[in-house]
Amino acid sequence: MQRKIIKVGTSAAVLIPKAVLDEQKMKIGDMVHVEVLKREPKTEKQVIDPRIIQWTDEFMEEYRPLLKKLTNS
Repeated sequence: MQRKIIKVGTSAAVLIPKAVLDEQKMKIGDMVHVEVLKREPKTEKQVIDPRIIQWTDEFMEEYRPLLKKLTNS
């Protein structure tokens, strides 16, 4: 499950949905283990594999009439 870190005063918190708390029989004050995953830094320029571009072009060409119909519906 991915959760967003939110600001709480000068601290930060991660919200756990009530359904998860209930399912796991957790309550306020319980201790939890938090695992931090290493994140790769974002690069300025993301390169798209040329094979993906070629496949997309071929798909668009093959299905162009159907795609046009879908945009008009």
